[in-house]
Amino acid sequence: MIQIVIILVILLGGGGFGAWTYMQKLQADNQVLQINQEVLKENELKLNDAIAEQQAVIAAKEKQAEDIQAANNALRVETDRLAKEKGNLAKKLGRHELDILAANKPGLVGKIINKASDAALRCFELLTGSPHTEDELKANKKSQLNSECPTLANPNYKSEENS
Repeated sequence: MIQIVIILVILLGGGGFGAWTYMQKLQADNQVLQINQEVLKENELKLNDAIAEQQAVIAAKEKQAEDIQAANNALRVETDRLAKEKGNLAKKLGRHELDILAANKPGLVGKIINKASDAALRCFELLTGSPHTEDELKANKKSQLNSECPTLANPNYKSEENS
């Protein structure tokens, strides 16, 4: 019977030791899980911050894209206007044979060129910030316009094409 008691004591001692070891392992695993949970919370906060930053960057990029699109549209309109003015100038120059006219009437051509040069210089003045004169602002007839840069020099004039 003593042998059975010894075997039972050994079995109980082994079972107790096994249970204690298992409890120690569970406690250690619990600590690791708590640490991992804290790390996960920190990572989640960092991730949320990163997402917020990325959303702000995306919003800024979308705003930049809209601004660029608006600038492109304005540039397209201005390019169309300049192409129209270029076509008008080419049409104007194409109607005259300046070399023959200059040979036959040099005084007349000189006056025309000097008047156009003065108008072109006024265009440069306006481009560099000079204010408009009252005559330029009041221009409402084609004869009153600065023919070198009508849309720049005469902002209130509405051509027949624009009306």
